[in-house]
Amino acid sequence: FRYGKIMWSFRLVWLCLCAFILAGLVGVHCEKSSKTSSAAKLNSKVSQLLEWNLRRSIVTLSSDKFNTYVRSKPRNYSVVAMLTALKPQRQCSVCQEAFNEYQILANSWRYASDYSSSLFFVMVDIDEDGMDAFQQLQLNTAPTYFHFPAIGKRKPEDRYDIGRFGYSAEALAKWVTDRSGIHVTVMRPPNYTILMIWIPLLVLATIVGYLKRENLHKLYDTRYWAGVAIVWILIMMSGQMWNHIRGPPLYHRDPRTGGIGYFSGTSQYQFVAETYIILVLYGLISVGLIFMNEKFAFLEEFGAQKVAPVIGLGMVVLVFGYLLSIFRMKYQGYPYSFIFR
Repeated sequence: FRYGKIMWSFRLVWLCLCAFILAGLVGVHCEKSSKTSSAAKLNSKVSQLLEWNLRRSIVTLSSDKFNTYVRSKPRNYSVVAMLTALKPQRQCSVCQEAFNEYQILANSWRYASDYSSSLFFVMVDIDEDGMDAFQQLQLNTAPTYFHFPAIGKRKPEDRYDIGRFGYSAEALAKWVTDRSGIHVTVMRPPNYTILMIWIPLLVLATIVGYLKRENLHKLYDTRYWAGVAIVWILIMMSGQMWNHIRGPPLYHRDPRTGGIGYFSGTSQYQFVAETYIILVLYGLISVGLIFMNEKFAFLEEFGAQKVAPVIGLGMVVLVFGYLLSIFRMKYQGYPYSFIFR
């Protein structure tokens, strides 16, 4: 009886061992099949993106394709996605300007010597079956840029801060390099319009200079160079160089009310129209100071020279008060005001 019990226990252990080995073999086979299936799926996704990318540097995706090729795994490539609204009925002038810069960036990567399948630029338009993608990312503004890394999860820094850095191709390229580690050199197409404008102007200036060569002594007039210096200072102080670097929009249109805003509500950003307004205001202060300090022959002829300092003082006071009110609007919590609230 004891011998039969021992044999039964041995058989039971043997059966369990065989079942364990069989289960392990089945698991290894399933894992290999899963890896093979995952690799095939990844190759299919990369091949399809490359095919689309050969046709256009920016791959336009619907919400379903966005989920398939950008958000879902497996993925061994980084994706930069622009979510926008380009339809005319949206009246989003910023969207079109941002898209033009995004196109320059995507073309620079597509035709670069080190182009590869490690990075793709895609776009989702809310009016071209992109509403679900906007809802999934909880977006209510456009344009917006995201980086989807090849490895790991998306971080807060993978959403581009367009309000802080603008949407120029150079700023976007720096952000792409920081997030993906892939360097993209921006190559802008030649702007022949500038040549068409400047060449005739230079020819005209040369002709005028030759015909009026007897009057060139006026170039030694200090008042002429003082005026040039003032204009250059006003241009730099008003933020024109910032516009050139960051590429902000001309103005802001509220998508809900349709109203146009010329001033940004934050100290970290500005619109082009805003800088022009500031330029004019600084110019008026300069003119006011000149009226307070200089004598003008045409005013002396009418006996109004004594009125000029009063006019200049009034200009300085009023314009300074308005500038201070703009400053209070952009720097929330600033306590001081003058004339204007």
